[in-house]
Amino acid sequence: MVQQPSDDSCWSAEDPKKAHSDEAVTIDAYFGRIGEFGRYQRSHYAVVAGAWVACAWITFSMVFVNARPAWLAVAEGTTTTPCDDPDAWTIADTAQSVGAEWRLVCADGYRRASLDSLYFLGFL
Repeated sequence: MVQQPSDDSCWSAEDPKKAHSDEAVTIDAYFGRIGEFGRYQRSHYAVVAGAWVACAWITFSMVFVNARPAWLAVAEGTTTTPCDDPDAWTIADTAQSVGAEWRLVCADGYRRASLDSLYFLGFL
């Protein structure tokens, strides 16, 4: 059981327990009672937030690892799209992304999109 201090010196004037019923209780009144964001909270926040920095960069890397490949026309004057006539087009750099290396384009494009889902399934 929590005991209240015997003297009223540590209770602020905006104490929620002593506030009148017609006054609104603010978050500042609670912070005045329990204390502000101190040195321990700052160091704890830095450790916890710092641990997520590595995860953020790994997650952000999926944007580049799973990017759509760039196409180059084999013959000049080609007017078709890469999916309409795959013989007239080639992937510019097959080492550019997973989709380019495994040729996950056109009809197999859904597989490239499912790589993101499989990646995040690994977080579970």
